[in-house]
Amino acid sequence: MSGGVVTAALAAGLGLAALLLLAQTWRLRRREAELAAAAAALARQESLVSLGRLMAGIAHELNTPLGAVCCSVGTQQKAVDHLAEAVAQLQQPGADAAAVGARLQKVLGALRGTSPVLDEALGRTNALLREMRLAGRGETPAPEPVDVNALVEGTLLLTNHELKNVVTVHRELGEVPPVSGWPGPLGQVLLNLVLNARQATGEGGHVTIATDTVDGRVRVRVSDDGPGLPEVCADRLFEAGFTTKDADAGTGLGLFISRRIVARHGGELTAANRPGGGAEFTLLLPVAAA
Repeated sequence: MSGGVVTAALAAGLGLAALLLLAQTWRLRRREAELAAAAAALARQESLVSLGRLMAGIAHELNTPLGAVCCSVGTQQKAVDHLAEAVAQLQQPGADAAAVGARLQKVLGALRGTSPVLDEALGRTNALLREMRLAGRGETPAPEPVDVNALVEGTLLLTNHELKNVVTVHRELGEVPPVSGWPGPLGQVLLNLVLNARQATGEGGHVTIATDTVDGRVRVRVSDDGPGLPEVCADRLFEAGFTTKDADAGTGLGLFISRRIVARHGGELTAANRPGGGAEFTLLLPVAAA
């Protein structure tokens, strides 16, 4: 074979190799672009999921305070109607002033009863919004001493419209020192535990809240006399999105959020079935430094 033929063959081979290399490079770049697009789509989806979970958590935490506000406003409206009726009754000839006066005292008592509920509900709502604003700026408020018993009483006041005529609440509040933390988030934890106990025990049941000190930590126990915790969910109870309730009764975020809040305080949140029946959630929190 002559040198010219060999050269031509080599040139043709190199040309073909170059074409194959260009084709392979084009396919790799196209695949790289597809992978980048897929990664961007996945990131957007994860962001949407995170945003959705955040919004669901906010809605979950605002639900009870807003429910208490609505209930109190409804009570106030009824009280105003009763006041108008009482005034009209007094203007009638031969009106029984004593009976009308007793009615007015009852109405005024109902009106006064709405003020502490509104103060607690609006206070907790403001605390949650403040937490959100600070978190948006990457800031964290300094921890402060928190009176756990006062937080329990505030929680029961806030949930009274959901507890009364449904369950009997028993208080076993001991003398406990303040804990170090943030009253707003800790109030969310107690709120979740109390409402979970009410839902677990059902109408006519009993819910007990007890506080004491164990091994230098403040302990809060919220127990009920319901059916207890199913063994199959013991390992998943505090997972995000996991719930044993109906779809319209729970989001599966309450316990997940609660455990994260407790961990942020350097505490523990556990759950177990009681020997006598029902479930008990135990919250342990470090005592505030003197």
